[in-house]
Amino acid sequence: MESFLLNMKLLNDTFCSAYKHVTLFAGEDPARLEAVRFYQKGLTLRPSYIYLLYAEELDSLPAGLQGLSFLVAGKLSADSIPCGCSLLVIEDEASIPELFNLAQDTFERYAKWNQELYAAMKSPHPLDAMLEASLKVFQNPIFIHDTNFYILSCPHRAPNMLVWDKDARTGWNIVPLSLIHDFKVDPEYLSTLTTTEARVYSAEQRGYPILYMNLWNNGRYEGRICVDELETPILPGQFLLITHLAKLILQAIQNNSLFYSNMGNDIEQFFREYLDGNIQDQSIVMKMLQFLDWKQDDHYLCLRLETGRQNIRMLSSAATLGHIETQIPEGHAFMHSNGITVLVNLTYSHTRISDVLSSLAILLREGLLKMGASSEIYDFLQLSQGYYQARMALELGKKSGSMNWCCRFDDYILEYLLGQGGEHLSPELLCSNKLLILRQYDEKNKTELYHTLKVYLDLERNVLQTSKTLFIHRSTLFYRLERIQKLADIDYEDPRERLILQLSFQILEQRIV
Repeated sequence: MESFLLNMKLLNDTFCSAYKHVTLFAGEDPARLEAVRFYQKGLTLRPSYIYLLYAEELDSLPAGLQGLSFLVAGKLSADSIPCGCSLLVIEDEASIPELFNLAQDTFERYAKWNQELYAAMKSPHPLDAMLEASLKVFQNPIFIHDTNFYILSCPHRAPNMLVWDKDARTGWNIVPLSLIHDFKVDPEYLSTLTTTEARVYSAEQRGYPILYMNLWNNGRYEGRICVDELETPILPGQFLLITHLAKLILQAIQNNSLFYSNMGNDIEQFFREYLDGNIQDQSIVMKMLQFLDWKQDDHYLCLRLETGRQNIRMLSSAATLGHIETQIPEGHAFMHSNGITVLVNLTYSHTRISDVLSSLAILLREGLLKMGASSEIYDFLQLSQGYYQARMALELGKKSGSMNWCCRFDDYILEYLLGQGGEHLSPELLCSNKLLILRQYDEKNKTELYHTLKVYLDLERNVLQTSKTLFIHRSTLFYRLERIQKLADIDYEDPRERLILQLSFQILEQRIV
């Protein structure tokens, strides 16, 4: 068991609670103190102790006090402060034994807390036990949430504390989705996502300050410890306390895999590599299907979510993942290529595509996300193609300027086919030459034969609707159609030719856009 070393701020918190006139003179104030000692002349002084003495004894201190700490009883003048050392000065009426006992009690109290934390790490529910042991040192509600804002432990609640939502799928407590969305656009919260030391989140968002410490496990964000300032003020020394608590919680994570299972991690990695085409061994695929209890011929759906907001960090997206999975039975959501990919087994959950998409509507709107959706996939071995469909649907939806939050590949099949054909041939060489003839004629003669033909075919050759749409008389329309037929040799009765013409219109319209 590693000892817990105190700093001067932590001792200062204790003495400020017992005396009125307490002053701390400390620089960087590292955690290095393991006990209190009486000061004696000629004694070799060590940085790991805080030495107790009267104020008048400061003059007798030797030179070279850099890095040493002293607990001083009595009034102290500013010009008598030794250079380079840390001082905790008690100016109240207090005897040396009283100060010594209070300091010693402080060391013993935190040594006991440290022992309780190590014992809690071995308990069946280490997070609950560690936070329970920490309530007496923080004297405020304390809780831990993971990357998806699930509440992993909260042994004590106080009035005015945030009320958790209950996740219907898992039964776990979770931060309300509305608050998570507020966090996503809060500059102060976004700035907290990369911090590695203890800090205070201001009262602006929640109405009270929150002391927090992010949990980083070998560079992986695991969640956060939070202390709500609801019952007693947050004290300077508690920054050291929460830092030590976070360190031991991370050890518990590494020893017990408390926040995620190795297999769960493997699933995400498998999906990423499989969708990117990096897994060719079919036996590996079948093994994963067996683990998931999925079948190769189940029906699947692939979704791709992205955002144009560059200030939404990866960690805030992690909260979105958990909510996606709570909304979609048998859905796996994970970060992938600067976005979120979601795979859904429609057969396993007896879910329709329309139900899946509608379940994410609020999340998409409030989270400022845009989503591409694949067609229904009937073979797991084609899932990587479904992922490609979802990406292409999202890309084509963005190009079209669509305001829809969800872009389905089924709605963009024609645009995709035309775009693929245009990769090797220019639009003029890919479409029917008959339309080019009409367009050139219109430009030369200031006519509208090209547009007339387009409207006529779009309205399925309905003469009455076409003439109304073009605001021309029926006889004028018949004249134009006859002129078009003679100029471009078009057979209106040939369904194949009509299809080619309509596709050609689409190609040329895309070129104009």
